[in-house]
Amino acid sequence: MADRSMASELQSVQTTEALAGCIRNLLSRNGNLSLRELESWGIAHNRPMPRASLGEARAGVRPPGRQLLLNLLVACDVRDDQEVSAWLDALDRIHKSKSIQTRHRSFGDLQQPASANRFFVEQDDLIEISRLIQGAQDEVWLWGTTLSMHIPFLDNYLGQALARDVRVKVLLIRPGGAAMSMLAFRAGPAWGLTRLEEHLAINLGLLDRRLEQGNALEVRLVDYLPPYTLYAYDPGLDDGSMDVRLGSFGGQHELRPTFRLNRRREGEWFDYFYEQFTGVWNAASPYRRGQAPDTPPAGSAAARRAAPDGHTDGRQVGSARSAPARPGGARPHPDPTGVAGTLGGEGDDDAERHPHGD
Repeated sequence: MADRSMASELQSVQTTEALAGCIRNLLSRNGNLSLRELESWGIAHNRPMPRASLGEARAGVRPPGRQLLLNLLVACDVRDDQEVSAWLDALDRIHKSKSIQTRHRSFGDLQQPASANRFFVEQDDLIEISRLIQGAQDEVWLWGTTLSMHIPFLDNYLGQALARDVRVKVLLIRPGGAAMSMLAFRAGPAWGLTRLEEHLAINLGLLDRRLEQGNALEVRLVDYLPPYTLYAYDPGLDDGSMDVRLGSFGGQHELRPTFRLNRRREGEWFDYFYEQFTGVWNAASPYRRGQAPDTPPAGSAAARRAAPDGHTDGRQVGSARSAPARPGGARPHPDPTGVAGTLGGEGDDDAERHPHGD
């Protein structure tokens, strides 16, 4: 625990660099724990501390967020109220500087709010997701409801990541819970509870086989309907990124606002979504091998739509049939549904045109 000399040092802090010196001092008094050790401790104790954010705070690149600092103090056993107040007061003095950008702002604080057209996209690009998984060096997170169209397509890429000792965390909703009923309501009557449960069972079966590759894959289930789908690539590293895809009512998968977060560019907002994932992850129950519900027969419609070779209903995800070629011969983005002609296409019913594939 920090002593009086530490409190005196904190009282003089006015800059990010000075606070970084105090953080280095605190860590040295606690055995100079590595950033990875602190991050792992934080995830296990629901005290998220992204490795890159800790590194920036320690180096004086950027001050820590309030919650990150509190989590670090708990990890270092700083529990005295006066000591904690001294740390928070020092942080508050730094954040009052106009040169420090923080997420604790209102629209009135923005000189020119960003246009939604420059922020959101609608394309759910499976090719891009697979490329980012292939490039991951440390960890990959996938968080959704059933990820019915994603896990079958990404299965081989996840296997390759596991073979490179990349840790993979997959967070899905629990079968038979209230969240599954709410998902069925949100997806619309064309899907139905039974069909959604079939897709979840198929994907848990795929993940069950991947668990044989070792301990790098973790799967957890939670009775909570997430407000968005999240894919994170190396979220604890400096160059980490996330794709966030907002939920929609009615299952119109192709009309969902999507945005990307980069750790270097959106440090505090990146940490917010990191904390959200970590909080739900810790509230979820670990999935164990063999727990997958009975899957539908191999020849059933649900099994064909979620076949692990990347085909759905006999059509290749991201194939030439998925979308017309772009001007100049650029490769089209894959249709995330795996169904050509999503809007009034080949006579598919509404459920096929608008699958709720998150």
